[in-house]
Amino acid sequence: WYQRRVRAPKKKEDDAKKKDDEPKLSEVSFKSKDPQTLYHLLFSKEENILWRTCDALYTYSLAEQNKTELLAMGTVKAAKPHLSSSDPATRRSSAMLINSLAQMEDSRAEIREEEMVAALINLLKADEGVMTHEHATKCLLTIADQYTTKSVILENGGIELLVPLITNPDPLVQQNTLETIDLLALDSQCRIALNDANVVTALLESVKSEYPVIQQAVLRVMYSVCAEECVRTAVKEQNGLEALLKMLTDEEVKDLHEGIVKVVGICMLDTEQLDAMKDSGCLLTLANYISSTEPAGQLNALRAIATCSGKPENCQILHDNEIETTIMTVLGVEDASVLAQACRTVSTLAANPLVKETFTKIGVVQALMKLIGHEDQGVQEMSALSLANLSLNSKVVCIDIIQDEHMSQLVEVLEQSSSPRILSYLATVIFNIVKFEPLREELVALNVIQSLSACLTNQDSDVCIAACKALAALVADQSARDELLKTNALGSLVSILKQSSNKEVLRKAAWTIGICVANEEMAKELNKNGALRVLMDMCKNDLQGVSNLAVVALEKLLHYDLAAKYWHMGSLSPTDVVKDGFYDTGAHKPGDDFKPLKFLLDRKVDNKRAVLFVSAAGADPEPADLKSEASTTGSTTNVKTGRSTAKGKKKAEEKKEEPVPEPEPVKEIKDMSKPRVDTSFREYVEEVTSSIAPLASQEEQVAALAVYVSNQMGGPVSSLPALSYDLHIAQLKADLKTNVIPVGFVKRGVFYHRALLYKALADRIGVPASLERGEYGRAWNQISLVQGGKTKHFLVDLMWEPGKLMEVGGHAAGVYKKL
Repeated sequence: WYQRRVRAPKKKEDDAKKKDDEPKLSEVSFKSKDPQTLYHLLFSKEENILWRTCDALYTYSLAEQNKTELLAMGTVKAAKPHLSSSDPATRRSSAMLINSLAQMEDSRAEIREEEMVAALINLLKADEGVMTHEHATKCLLTIADQYTTKSVILENGGIELLVPLITNPDPLVQQNTLETIDLLALDSQCRIALNDANVVTALLESVKSEYPVIQQAVLRVMYSVCAEECVRTAVKEQNGLEALLKMLTDEEVKDLHEGIVKVVGICMLDTEQLDAMKDSGCLLTLANYISSTEPAGQLNALRAIATCSGKPENCQILHDNEIETTIMTVLGVEDASVLAQACRTVSTLAANPLVKETFTKIGVVQALMKLIGHEDQGVQEMSALSLANLSLNSKVVCIDIIQDEHMSQLVEVLEQSSSPRILSYLATVIFNIVKFEPLREELVALNVIQSLSACLTNQDSDVCIAACKALAALVADQSARDELLKTNALGSLVSILKQSSNKEVLRKAAWTIGICVANEEMAKELNKNGALRVLMDMCKNDLQGVSNLAVVALEKLLHYDLAAKYWHMGSLSPTDVVKDGFYDTGAHKPGDDFKPLKFLLDRKVDNKRAVLFVSAAGADPEPADLKSEASTTGSTTNVKTGRSTAKGKKKAEEKKEEPVPEPEPVKEIKDMSKPRVDTSFREYVEEVTSSIAPLASQEEQVAALAVYVSNQMGGPVSSLPALSYDLHIAQLKADLKTNVIPVGFVKRGVFYHRALLYKALADRIGVPASLERGEYGRAWNQISLVQGGKTKHFLVDLMWEPGKLMEVGGHAAGVYKKL
């Protein structure tokens, strides 16, 4: 039946052959050519005048410029009542007129009114003539694009009247009806109503039409209505797919193959339908069609398979039918669009472990690796997506990828491609490979770190996310860390935190930084790029999941920069060991940045709080015989060494009232870019190591060290004004020509000077002590001791009664911490 085809619809028969109950247009013989006169005749009570008037106005409206004139006169409103006339000829002629005017956009709002739509629907009844059906369906087609009109058609029984017209003998009626139903089928409620009206039966009958245009329209409608599951069930019950698939083997209807395959593809969504196709041999027919047909047919068949393979159970049926082998044959064709679709189909099917295993065995991975370098971007994109899905949680696939001869080509594309999708897919492939530790070193050797680093500067969020994940997994390997430090990846990560507004990108970047800061070298590099400030700002961020990751990253980052940690958090735990190079800039103030030591050294001397520097390393390249003022105990102190001299002590004992000599001027210091070497602190370390570290108990060490620190910084204090520490610090800043003062140079120190020195020396001899910052220059050290089988926590008095332990929570400890 489908072999007898005519390539174009036949023309309408002459007016003389129309149904007897329809008047002939040749009978219209009005002498008036004035449209105004014809318009007024629309209000006539005589039917023979009305239908002739409508016919004459219809003829007049065929000229586009006349439609506007008729609309302005209100012709649509005047003709509307005649759609419901008792005379068939009047109904036909008024439908022709309104349909003609409906081709003008300005008229459609009036025609979409419910009363008008209902009248048009009534003209679809079986007892109406062919011309009436033709123009009523055409008019409905013109206005059925809006949801409100669809609703009116549905509510007024339009669908029940439209479905029988699908099999109308007249091809133009059929075409108008099918196109109208295609628009209605965009709405789910209309699709259900179409199914209730047995649309599938009508469509399967009309697909046998001798007119190609009708057959193609039928397939379009069938594809649209099959979006509803109940319609697909009806197709299955009527063996619709078997009938359609038989047409795939007929070359005379090749122009229908695309539409047939689309319908088959959407019906294959239902597992029962797909299973029935397997049993009936229809799947084999489809597979053979893919292997033997032209590119256009292959493309549509592959789309059908990809569409249905989203369900795991469907994948299993396709696997049982050995669909993998069919797809493998297509991966070698020349057509780029077919290759891209084949790759997309592979990526969809790869969700099934058995399919993935089969793909691996038959060489699909190698075929995809070759396509990564294809000249067509779409093929590159889809092959990268397929490799990303195949390599997920598959060590075998990952090994195949990394050992493939085209692996270097993959890395090259990752570095040079401008396509965000290709970059994100390939970065995901790298991430999947990195999960398997033995493969990491091979990846690093392929210079993949450089390629991933370049991806971090991409503006696409998916690319950044995929690159962050891959880099975070790679930096667990030492060789990868070494390569990463050679790139600007860490700086790019910090830039992402500064600039990105995408929550997921921020999360992944913060997560990656949190992993990178586990390495000291990378932590230092991140600090150079301003990570500290950015992470601090992010900790205040309200974005759920972002601030938490920023807190974790910040804590890890501060672990390697105790100076920044003390500045930001105001405390160091007993496990935070103060090493050479530590410096205390004072408390963190809102909006302030943590300054690097070089910046502080380069800054001119000012009246701000001195920066305390801790270091026992090196030798002083510029010896300067600096003498500080004596402490309140009466000792004289060498500013250069920080040691109290015996001579000074003796004089102080003999003559306490004698005024303290002024410090000698400092020799000219040539290099101001480095802090002065603190030989005094070095000697402190040597002394406490030899005299305090050997003490029998920790409690003795704690007390002895407190007394020692107090003695080096002026001894017990009766009142802060009497210590005159501020003048002493100002003199040191002037003499050293810098705001950075080595802690050993300070001979008159208060709470925060003494607490820092105590912490630095305690860490050198293994006495666990914390360093806590309070307000108004207060700072203290907390230690823990076991007494009576219980662990108790104490503050160490370094000011009033050096060596005294004050239990935390007690009154004395509270007073010590407050002004």
